[in-house]
Amino acid sequence: MNNHAFQVARTQLEQLIHNNVDSKEKLNMLSLVKDMAAAMEAEQDIADTALRIGYTKRRNPMARIQDFILGEVRVAQ
Repeated sequence: MNNHAFQVARTQLEQLIHNNVDSKEKLNMLSLVKDMAAAMEAEQDIADTALRIGYTKRRNPMARIQDFILGEVRVAQ
């Protein structure tokens, strides 16, 4: 699920909670939705960081040479 689809589903869920849930339960449920969104964003940040590190590593000639050499050593073992 991409970020846009997640935000659309989150908005729909929040609207359903606002329209169909009692006030005491509503606050608890909205808090859970907020926590879920924060966890999703944290996971997305981790994935983005890993992609950036991989991209930077591929762009660095020395790292590419090192990966090639290590790959050759692994294959030879």
